[in-house]
Amino acid sequence: METNYIELVGEAAEDVLEELATYALENGYVEEPYVNALLERERVHPTGLRIDRETDPFGIAIPHADPGHVREEAVVLGLPESPVTFHSMDDKDSQIQIDAVVLLLVTDTDGYTAFLSDLTTLFQDDAFATAVLDRDADRTLELILDCTVDI
Repeated sequence: METNYIELVGEAAEDVLEELATYALENGYVEEPYVNALLERERVHPTGLRIDRETDPFGIAIPHADPGHVREEAVVLGLPESPVTFHSMDDKDSQIQIDAVVLLLVTDTDGYTAFLSDLTTLFQDDAFATAVLDRDADRTLELILDCTVDI
């Protein structure tokens, strides 16, 4: 599975999602309908998640769209220049600040479910929190790949 990261310049959730989806399209990971599908899914089912830890709390978004538009499985990490406001996964009327966006491109929904399950443990890991808050893309991706099974 491919892993990459990009520096996100957008200041709004829709902008950074479009950047990530366009990157995936330009690199052949997805088909063209994926871009709009990702934006639409985020509007209906927001993916922002605040990780409230005693120290080093952070925000992360884990967007995805129909796996039927995915050509090649990949993880693309997006790191915004400054935190971006997303709607909360837990309460779509709430907004939270996101420090990193993890775009998982899988060809079936079982892969996404397993990935999310593995990530929930990683979110409490001190090394992961530090890597996200330090904007250390290589370390963040390394930790994601180490903790997730079968991606």
